[in-house]
Amino acid sequence: MTDTLIEFAPAKINLSLRVGRAREDGYHPLDSLVTFADWGDTITVREEAALLMSMGGEAAVDLEEEESNLVLQAARVLQEAAGIERGAVIHLQKEIPVAAGLGGGSADAAAALRALNGLWDLNWPLEKLAELAVQLGADVPACIYSRPLRMRGIGEQIDLVERFPAFPAVIINPGVPVSTGEVFKAFDETDPPELREAKGRTPHIIDWLNREPNDLERPAKRVEPKIKKALHWLDQQKGVELVRMSGSGASCFGIFDTDENAELAADSYDGFAVEVGLGGIEGGEVVWS
Repeated sequence: MTDTLIEFAPAKINLSLRVGRAREDGYHPLDSLVTFADWGDTITVREEAALLMSMGGEAAVDLEEEESNLVLQAARVLQEAAGIERGAVIHLQKEIPVAAGLGGGSADAAAALRALNGLWDLNWPLEKLAELAVQLGADVPACIYSRPLRMRGIGEQIDLVERFPAFPAVIINPGVPVSTGEVFKAFDETDPPELREAKGRTPHIIDWLNREPNDLERPAKRVEPKIKKALHWLDQQKGVELVRMSGSGASCFGIFDTDENAELAADSYDGFAVEVGLGGIEGGEVVWS
């Protein structure tokens, strides 16, 4: 039996995001090419009689109660599914800003599932954890894998990408939380068409991505105009090859031609900025730029 386990909860980046008209159940179908950064939160679990949780890190002060509870929800869901009563002390070290479009809460829940899966000696495969994760949120199944993938449906349909390049990138946040619900409300007011899924990628992935949208970007800029300024700032930086908002915002990212230009951009932004590697896949293994 393992006493303590640590799981990385990397920030999720929507490289592209197509969204369709809401279904009868209110959920929006989507088609998104997703990757993950080599930067994010950390979950540490230790055996205990009951479920307890603590938090640390600069971003933890802004964590809303319901998001912090998502980690405990994940633990309870796993307890029930496995039919066990074992507990744990769960510590969340929070670096990803809250309500930032980077899947922080989902990444934390997914990391908690992976960590507790080991701590409680369940040893379930990731596919089984991903099936369980659907009930916790649309992004949680993708975060279970934390590698380049395509997510469709309402997030439950996952296709792993077998070969994908790694990129140097910069994530910036204009310092404002954005409500996903408000962005989708603004999106619905445009009377969107039904979802048209993306066609197959070309070998020149950056060219393909520059033609692919984030359908939530326009309504998000109406909800929070600072997103437009953040995107414009990134677009002016040396060596930037792709500029996009991630998820429902407000965080934006730029993919750069070199690590040096990414570092230069991150250092020059007047606000929250972090230089990251966006993970790729070679030979089945996750690699970073």
